[in-house]
Amino acid sequence: MIKVFLVDDSPIVTDLVSGYLKGRGFSVSIFNSPLGVTNKMKEVKPEVILMDLGLPGLRGDKLIDLCKKETESCNCRIILFSSSDDQEMKTLVERGIAHDYFVKGGALKELEDKIMAQADEARKKDN
Repeated sequence: MIKVFLVDDSPIVTDLVSGYLKGRGFSVSIFNSPLGVTNKMKEVKPEVILMDLGLPGLRGDKLIDLCKKETESCNCRIILFSSSDDQEMKTLVERGIAHDYFVKGGALKELEDKIMAQADEARKKDN
């Protein structure tokens, strides 16, 4: 079972996405605020993090920077998960802030495929 950590401030989005992923056999932990994410990450030890960029109080890319030590120690992969500009997210991936991105509103099957691919990459690093 792939462990996914979903960080998004919208309960509507988290309910929709987590419901879909849980129905596909994923384990999903939700966090609706940037506060406390680092500690929760240590507890959950996810394989993949879906990180919204438009979090209140702290942008997702800045939160990723703060969590780098934890993401490296748990060997998890980060997918930017936002309605932000496609080019902005692509640039953040190219800069190494995240491993992939998904534009909200896209097909959830595509998100599922991206999560599975990133989880496979995380597992390769574990071996």
